[in-house]
Amino acid sequence: MQMPILAVPRIILIGIMLKAQKEMSIIPRLDPRIAAELKRQRKTIIKGLICVVITSLLTILTLRLTLTALTAIEDAAATRISQESLKLTEKQADSISKNLGIDNKKLSHAIETARKTSNNLDLTPDQINEVATKVSVNPIDLTREIDKARANLQLEETKDQVKIRQDNALRTLALACLGVVALFGLKYIFTRGQVYYLSKASNRLATDLRQRLFEKLMRLPVAYFNSKRTGEIQSIVSNDVGVYQSAVMVIRDSIDGPIKAIGALVFVFYMQPFLGLIALLFVPLLAFVVNRTGKRIKTAQSQIQEDLASVTALSQEALSGARIIKSFSAEDHMRGIFDESAEKQYQSQLTGARRIASLRPTVEFLGAVAIALIMYACGHLAKANLLAIADIIVIVQALDIVNQGFKSITNVSSTYNQVQAAVDRIHIQILDVPDEREENPNAQTIENPLGKIEFKNVSFSYPDGTKALDNINFTLNPGESLALVGPSGSGKSTIADLVLRFYEPTQGEITFDDIPYQNLKVSWLRAQFGVVPQQTFLFAGTIRDNLKLGRIEATDPEIIAAAQMANALPFIESSPDGMDTALGERGVRLSGGELQRLAIARALVKNPKVLILDEATSNLDSVSEKVVTKAIEEVMEHRTTLFIAHRLTTAARATKILVIRKGEVLETGTHQELIEADGPYAGMYLAFTSGILEDTIN
Repeated sequence: MQMPILAVPRIILIGIMLKAQKEMSIIPRLDPRIAAELKRQRKTIIKGLICVVITSLLTILTLRLTLTALTAIEDAAATRISQESLKLTEKQADSISKNLGIDNKKLSHAIETARKTSNNLDLTPDQINEVATKVSVNPIDLTREIDKARANLQLEETKDQVKIRQDNALRTLALACLGVVALFGLKYIFTRGQVYYLSKASNRLATDLRQRLFEKLMRLPVAYFNSKRTGEIQSIVSNDVGVYQSAVMVIRDSIDGPIKAIGALVFVFYMQPFLGLIALLFVPLLAFVVNRTGKRIKTAQSQIQEDLASVTALSQEALSGARIIKSFSAEDHMRGIFDESAEKQYQSQLTGARRIASLRPTVEFLGAVAIALIMYACGHLAKANLLAIADIIVIVQALDIVNQGFKSITNVSSTYNQVQAAVDRIHIQILDVPDEREENPNAQTIENPLGKIEFKNVSFSYPDGTKALDNINFTLNPGESLALVGPSGSGKSTIADLVLRFYEPTQGEITFDDIPYQNLKVSWLRAQFGVVPQQTFLFAGTIRDNLKLGRIEATDPEIIAAAQMANALPFIESSPDGMDTALGERGVRLSGGELQRLAIARALVKNPKVLILDEATSNLDSVSEKVVTKAIEEVMEHRTTLFIAHRLTTAARATKILVIRKGEVLETGTHQELIEADGPYAGMYLAFTSGILEDTIN
């Protein structure tokens, strides 16, 4: 039953709450980046959180219904001596004073004074002696009269009254039981609601984030992909985003845990303030444990994600290069590398698991200590007739709910720190990386482009300071073909990258139809080029899908015309489903010559003004080379062409040749002009024709 709070100054309670909140806040403050993502799903999340709040409050209401039911069970007993029956009423005191011939007020005052000395509702033998002394009567006579008065009180309840009391108790018990059923019926509805809405928000969050990440990746510069392993990027898009979507569960537990813990704690204070104070004293200690362990979990999770990215990257590379691995009989070597990486990832996961595993049991142990102390205190309070059995049962149930609330809060801490580690990687590795470039707001397009490209004193250095080009000058006029000739690492591919505006020149200027690149829209500019790389890359899908990659709106007649020009139509028509033939990943079902011809056709479908070729015949057998070379020669007659020439025989067909070495232009001119100039090109060609040098320039 209730009693005034035991001399606990209000300032102590306020101090405990402020210390837990200010110095050791259990619920972490959301990172603004996470909050921004959650805000996108706020309507769905709000619906889910409303269900969470209602479910948590219904859990607290079970305490009141349980107390009502237990009290009704006590009242339904055949005999019932309540605490109130142990008190002497005024009528009984008047009867005793008359029988003993003493003053009624004096007797009542003496009895009340005796009770206050021990705060007990009943009179002990010592208290009866104290009262007898004050009113000057024999203690034995006083004891006899008190017992007689109590016996008369118990006999006052007739059989009819017992029946009425029991019937009322059973009626109350039935209502309480119906209330429990109704309450849990509501909990069923709102629990389903919270699971549905929060799962919907969580999955939508992950899907939207992956879409944003992919969109961002498409805007990043080529230099970014040159410095990143594909598997690491894939790990972020799949694994880190999977962890990130747990942020919704953090919000749920941030609401559910405190409501249960605070609500049940308030109920304990309501039932017995002293017990509530004991429970409250454990809050700062729990906050300290949660925060300290949470920081260690975040560190461990960051390492887990890094190691997982390495494993993903290594497995992706091994699968992509399976043919190479097998050709070198390097399976055991690669397995050893992978095993080492996987073991490292396992150890980091084990470290994280140990730290997470230590948090929940610690909180449970502290909760058990608190419950044990409170139950021990309940024993003393029951001895002093300050708590009934029903009260003790409900208080223990309330303390269990408090413990459940703190377990949810520990989930918030551990999950949030994992989410924080994931969000750091997502933003640092992808979202916060600067885009390819800031588009000029006044960027323009050319209505009828011709395809003239000019390099004016162009120099370029990579971010690490490596100088790739130095003062390059040339002009590629519409209808001309320019061959870039030089040893490996001379800067040929860098020129092609600058033409496609994958990089910006460190110095100098590049123009398209006499307009600086910076003044042209990037998407429009790249649409003017068709690229045939040395290593052809085709996507899994049909032949038609791959040919339409650069121009989705292309019609079948246009696709067929491009395939015919690239000398690819014969093998396409002989394929099982023609244009709808499905290709394996990277086009593994095609020969090298077929791949190159499809790459040429894909470039031609765009109907580009300028065709860029990275020696499409250098890796082909003689038969395939002959077919592809014929296709290229036909294409070059109708297109402005820039090609990287690894073969001197290919370079000789160009309108103009640019000889490069170590990023500098050594000479430029037609094949005949360079032979007559008797410079580096003439020396290479002479060595080739004499059989001293192979056709291919490495």
